[in-house]
Amino acid sequence: MSTPAALPSSALYRRSLSARILLASLLLVLLFLGSSGLYLERSHRLSIEAAQAERLQLQVLTLLAQADYSDRLQMPTEMLEPRLNQASSGLYARITGAGNQVLWQSRSALTLAARWHGAPLGAGERRFQRQGELYRLDYQVIWETATGAEIPLRFSVLESSAAVDADLATYRRHLWLWLGGSTVLFALTLPLVLYWSLGPLRRLAGDIAAIEAGRSERLEGAYPAEVRPLTTNLNRLLQGEQQRRQRARDTLADLAHSLKTPLAVVASADPTQASFPTLVHEQAQRMQDIVDYQLQRGIGGGQTLLQTVPVAPVIERLCASLAKVYSDRKPAFDLAIEGAPAFRGDERDLLEMLGNLLDNACKYGAGSIRIQARQGPQELTIAVEDNGPGIPAPLRERVRQRGSRADTQTPGQGIGLAVASDIAASYGGALHIGDGQALGGARLSLHFPA
Repeated sequence: MSTPAALPSSALYRRSLSARILLASLLLVLLFLGSSGLYLERSHRLSIEAAQAERLQLQVLTLLAQADYSDRLQMPTEMLEPRLNQASSGLYARITGAGNQVLWQSRSALTLAARWHGAPLGAGERRFQRQGELYRLDYQVIWETATGAEIPLRFSVLESSAAVDADLATYRRHLWLWLGGSTVLFALTLPLVLYWSLGPLRRLAGDIAAIEAGRSERLEGAYPAEVRPLTTNLNRLLQGEQQRRQRARDTLADLAHSLKTPLAVVASADPTQASFPTLVHEQAQRMQDIVDYQLQRGIGGGQTLLQTVPVAPVIERLCASLAKVYSDRKPAFDLAIEGAPAFRGDERDLLEMLGNLLDNACKYGAGSIRIQARQGPQELTIAVEDNGPGIPAPLRERVRQRGSRADTQTPGQGIGLAVASDIAASYGGALHIGDGQALGGARLSLHFPA
């Protein structure tokens, strides 16, 4: 016996729910953490640059405090900021006048090879930007001298970006190390979470295997809310199958028992008698009736998951047919159907149940028949009421049994209500027998879970 080839990874992905969830979760986590990391890094950079702009603005204000202008710009020999006094210290300053004329620059800027000139600024306007490996802040002021003259002065301060870049590199390294570690930890723990989360599905598979092996007849135990509709429908399907098997066994047993009497009559008869052909014909017809009934009973009911059947058309068809069968009685049918009720099951079973109830009403009623159908949120109810003598309370349970009849004068086999009750039970429903509310006769109602 050959063994099947190993499934490719794509086939395994299609067949494995865990693999699909694992792959989708990892992709989502990578996308989320990646975008979050980029956002956090950008936010940190903007925060640092905002702080850098404030520091440079503070340096400009310090220069303004130290500056003096009468006929020309005067600055102290030693600046308050020590780095401005040191060559290549990383902090540089320059003051320019009209036409970008250099009026003063710090000793630290003597060796700085940088483009100082920039776009014009309005009075009181400032501009912060990054220029290569330097952060630059320009601030334009109008200096009013003692004589009333207005002198345009532009204060420019530059600082090396090395400290900011180092801070960003450190933050980026720690951020991505943390996010990467979180991703690895998530990837390692996700299979455990999936194994625990999908435990009910594995238990469901085990319970189904036990049913297939004959060790159990239904799905037992509590399942999560997401799985419960599946297990409920499976249990209903299993229950229907068990009922069908039981019904088949009952049908075969009843058929064998019912055929014993006509077969015994034929076997004990004298073939030489002139009445023998008539006797054989009568018993054969009786056996045919028995076989038809048992076959019809054996295939009815239990198909709870097949289809949804509108109730109103079925009732109308039955009423039209029974009006012809009982044309001598001229039955009057009153239909009270609310909304669009629907029966979930086999249409033949619905026809069998309603046919028996309506036939019973036509047979024992006095000509008036009321049919009510209502679809509620929890239950489907179909009721047939006639204006006959009704069924006495002590006999209501007995008429559910096959062959039992409350009225022995009317022709029939006494199996109609029993068949309707059995089929209703196979759908998880019930047949209720009570007194009529509007017509005063018997009220036979079928109740099915929605």
